[in-house]
Amino acid sequence: MIPVSLYGIDSQMCERFYVELSNLVHGSDDDPNYSNALFAIEADSLMQNIGVAERWAERDIVEWSEEIAIEIEMSIRAANYPEVSMLEHLLTLENMDVVRISQWLHFYSRVYPIYSEDACKTLTKMGLDTPFRPDDMASYGLYVTRLEGLKIHSPYWGLPEIGLPRTRLLQLGLERFN
Repeated sequence: MIPVSLYGIDSQMCERFYVELSNLVHGSDDDPNYSNALFAIEADSLMQNIGVAERWAERDIVEWSEEIAIEIEMSIRAANYPEVSMLEHLLTLENMDVVRISQWLHFYSRVYPIYSEDACKTLTKMGLDTPFRPDDMASYGLYVTRLEGLKIHSPYWGLPEIGLPRTRLLQLGLERFN
C-alpha cells in the first residue's frame, strides 16, 4: 500500500528508482568529508554540532549571541520528526535559509534530509509536486514528508545497507536519478 505522501507518484518510475538506488549511491559511503562530519557529532552539544554542519557545508562559523544560540538550540530540540513548523522563526535570522537549517537538522538527528533542489526536481518529475523554496519552511516540510514516504514504501531490497542514514541515501539517489 502506497503512503498518502506519495499519492500521485509515477509507480513505474518509483520502482525503477528503488532498483537503481544502489548503483546511484555506490561509493557515497566513501565521502570522507561527510563521514567525518557525521561521526564528529556529539549528542549533548548542539551548537558544536551546528559548527560541524557549517564546516561540512564550507560556511564561515557564525558566533551567535547567547540569546540567539539558546533560541536555535531550543527550536531544534523541540522539533519532532517529521514536523518542521517549529523552526519557521529561525528564517528571520540573518543569512538563514531552509537549506542551512536542514543541514543542521540532518547532522543533529540523522533522520531529517538535507534540502536539495535536484532532489525536489526529481520528485516533481515522479509526479509529486515538491517545490524548492529555500525561504519557505512549509516547502521543506513537504520534502521531508515525501522522503519519509519513500522510506516507508521502500521494498526490503530498496535501501542499500551502507553506512549512511536512509534520508541521505534517498536524497543522493534522487539527485542522481534520471
